[in-house]
Order: sequence, then structure tokens, then C-alpha cells
Amino acid sequence: MEQIIQKIEKKEYKSLSVKSVTNPTEIENALDTTLRLQTKELKSRIIKRHIEYLNSKFSIPDYKIKVFIAYSSGKPCGYVVSDLNPEYKSYGRKCGTFGWLNTNNFETCRELLKQCELFVKKCKFRKIRGPINFPKNEMGFGLQIEGINQQLLYGVSQPNPNSALFNYLQDLNYEVESEYTCLRVDKVSWKKGNKLDKNLKLCCLPVDELRERLDEIVDLAKDSFSAILPDTSGGGEKNIENLLELATSLPKANFGFHENPDLFAQYKHIPEFIQAWKEGELENMVTMFPMVFERSTNKLIGMLIGVLDYYQYWIGDYVSRVNVHTAMVRRGYNGKGVFSSLNNFGQATNRSMRGITYFEGTAVWTKNSRGVNNEGAVSSIFPHCTPIRKHVVFEKRVK
Repeated sequence: MEQIIQKIEKKEYKSLSVKSVTNPTEIENALDTTLRLQTKELKSRIIKRHIEYLNSKFSIPDYKIKVFIAYSSGKPCGYVVSDLNPEYKSYGRKCGTFGWLNTNNFETCRELLKQCELFVKKCKFRKIRGPINFPKNEMGFGLQIEGINQQLLYGVSQPNPNSALFNYLQDLNYEVESEYTCLRVDKVSWKKGNKLDKNLKLCCLPVDELRERLDEIVDLAKDSFSAILPDTSGGGEKNIENLLELATSLPKANFGFHENPDLFAQYKHIPEFIQAWKEGELENMVTMFPMVFERSTNKLIGMLIGVLDYYQYWIGDYVSRVNVHTAMVRRGYNGKGVFSSLNNFGQATNRSMRGITYFEGTAVWTKNSRGVNNEGAVSSIFPHCTPIRKHVVFEKRVK
């Protein structure tokens, strides 16, 4: 019996082929076959968004990207993308990536990643990391290892029901290099966030003013992320523009609240909030981008960037969930209540004006294989949050 099984496996492996593809119909068919999602509407939307991204990159001369599809007996059985996005860096260096990896057996995984490695090597990169699912702001990164049963959240890498993928990657000499945690925000208000340094002020700007300040936001990102991090998208203008588009593209009818409640009476005990709302344009402010400025210079000191849960929108629900995607505080301003105030102000504004009820801080770097362990610091910075998901990013040196 064992010999028969071995012969069958060998025959199936011999029929396996992998090819590079750019045809949207072929890509759609492969993803429809290999992507595991229970909600049909969600699956079709994700595939459509992914193909739109791929087409935008295919149209750029010399942009380095490959889509590999594995076939067995003429049918799709595996899928992966190797995207050498120039804005993506690992520890300050450009790095090859693989993402959107879907396969249900080791041989297919091996052949798909072999093609990615050859492509990365040809492009003269020394390392490959993944899963990195571009567009990263929307589809997330890392392989989920905890919290598989949590509700899907836009911008967070989807759980893969194939638990063997972790073992496949390790068997192919990929190392778990970094670990990331997602934290559910359990408290509406943090005590430290109700009193901001008197030289600082809160605000939410309208979209046209945010576009005028893109350079300043990019500068804040560079200053805040001065530490060399394992997986970054550069914080460039295109990245911020993408996040701004995600924050402003949903019609108001898709939120639970259509009329502003009496904010001023509800938060009269927090004058910083009242001032921010009175000075801003309540109807036009981008609530996903709460900000802190220095009063004397009007210099941007800190901000949060939230990503609305488009998955809710796509299935016809009111949007009530937010992925707190990015937190930035300029160096030298720690201990002044900036982060806590941004949290409280952001929650108050979005709960009151958008009907948002759920916030989750995502992709918080907690440890790596080089001995970095930020778990204690994360617990200290996020005392009112509960870890609910963990993702890992693998790395391999290309030979």
C-alpha cells in the first residue's frame, strides 16, 4: 500500500507545473480556486482589488513583480506573488518579498517559492521575506499563528486555514524572523489621554488641508520611525495618499450615525477636545487622521492613521470597525500625553460622528530572531488593550 501511495504522489508531482502569468482572467481563475474564504462577496472583492493593484504595477515599465501560478493536471493548485516594491524595506535595506501564498501541499509550495527565489536573485536581492501581501496597507502581512477565529479586519493579513503552511516554510529553510501582535482596544478612554501638554493642541483636518501637508506627514513618519524596523513601506507620499483615500472614500450612509450628537455637552470636561471640534470643520474633517500640533509653531507633533473596515462595507454592513494602522509621535515629545490624547480624541470623534464601536491596533512589532523583545514595552504602552492576533514574517537568504 505504501508503495502505491508513493507512486501516486510521484505522479501528481510530475504533473505539477509553475508559470509566470500577467493575464487578469488567468489570475482571477487561479485565486478563485486557491483562495479560501467563506464569504463569496468578500472573496470576489478581494480578488478584484488585488488584480487592480497588479494591473497598476504591470503598466509601469521596469517595475519588478511576478505572479506565479502552479498547475496540476491543468488546474490551478497554488498561487504566489513576488513584488519587489521599491518603498518596502527591511531593517533599512531593500528586500525581496513573496506574498499571497496559497497552496495545500508541500511540493507546490516548494516550486512556487523556488520561482520567487530565482526572481529575487536575478534582481540582485540577497534576502526574501514574507508573506508580504501588497498592497500592504489593505491586505496586511505575515502568517497568522494566533487568533485564527477572530473576525476578519481590513488591512490585517487573512488567516490561512492551512496550518501546514508554517511547517512548509520552515522545511524550506525559511526562518521566523519577526513577530507582530494585534491589540484590541478595550477602554474607551485612557486616563492619561484627557490632559494634553498646554503647548500642544488636537485637531482633525479636512482632506484638502491634509493633502497640502503631505510633506509634513512624511517628515513626521521619518522622524517617528527613525529606528530601523523589520517591515516598512517607507512612509512616502504615495503610501500616505493611499491611506488618505481609504479614509475618505466611503459614503456617510455606510456609517451607523448620520447626525452629529451634542459633542460639546458630552465632553465638556475635556476642553482640548471641545477646542479641536470648534476650530475644525465637523462635517469635513478626516476623522481617521487625528493629529497633535505645537501651538506656537503649528508644527505636526503626532498623529494616528486609521483604516476603515472595508470588509464590512463590501458585505453591506454599517462600518463600525477601525484598524489603527499607524501611530506616530515626533522624537522628543514622549511623556507629554500625545499618544494617549490621540487615542482618546480619535475614539471620541469616531464613536460620536461615525458610530465606530471597535478599534484594533495592528502589526505592533513585538520580537525578532535577533534577540529583540518588545513585549514588555508593548504592555506598558498599551495598558488598556488585549492581544488577540499574532503574525510572523519569515526570511531566507537567497543563494
